[in-house]
Amino acid sequence: MPRTAEQYAAMRSGTHEKIQAAAIGLFARKGFAATSVRDIAQAAEISTGLMYRHYATKEALFDDLVAQAADGLARVTAAFERAIEQEAPPAEPIREFVREFAADLAADNGFAEFSLIMSQALVMPDRLPHAKRLAEQHRALAARTTELIERGQRRGEFADGAAGDLTTCFFALLDGLASMKFVLGADFTPPDPSVVTALLIKEDR
Repeated sequence: MPRTAEQYAAMRSGTHEKIQAAAIGLFARKGFAATSVRDIAQAAEISTGLMYRHYATKEALFDDLVAQAADGLARVTAAFERAIEQEAPPAEPIREFVREFAADLAADNGFAEFSLIMSQALVMPDRLPHAKRLAEQHRALAARTTELIERGQRRGEFADGAAGDLTTCFFALLDGLASMKFVLGADFTPPDPSVVTALLIKEDR
């Protein structure tokens, strides 16, 4: 029986996801430079020819992943901006962000590996086309987080100290958790989100 257009689209989507998952794991463990297109195709259990039908180069594949990361940061930044504009309680968007982060860490979905290779993307000597946007989104998210912290401090609900310093420590903690998940694998137990937010929010202590 001939396949429908929907079936072909699902097959293409499934192959695309397999390629990306294989690449994320390899880029995290071997590094971008040491990973070849053939490595990715073998890990994805597809032919090299099929790999090239989806991505002309490994740079294009990595850049696609970087674009996804930039989009994800943009969504979080937009949520923080809405909370600021609506003058909502500043603790809740931060708690929600940490809850989602902890859930991703707990799931075996390559989130830790993805986080690590995004750090690679920001320091690669030959910057990928979307790396600049990723860096800009990092800065935008940090700025909105600092704004939420300052608002929370004015309400007496957040920890004392320079808001920018607290933002730096907050994201360093999240990066450290992703690194621990990568190293420990199945032995990693993510902390309760309230333990993470207690760095910023007094009532979570």
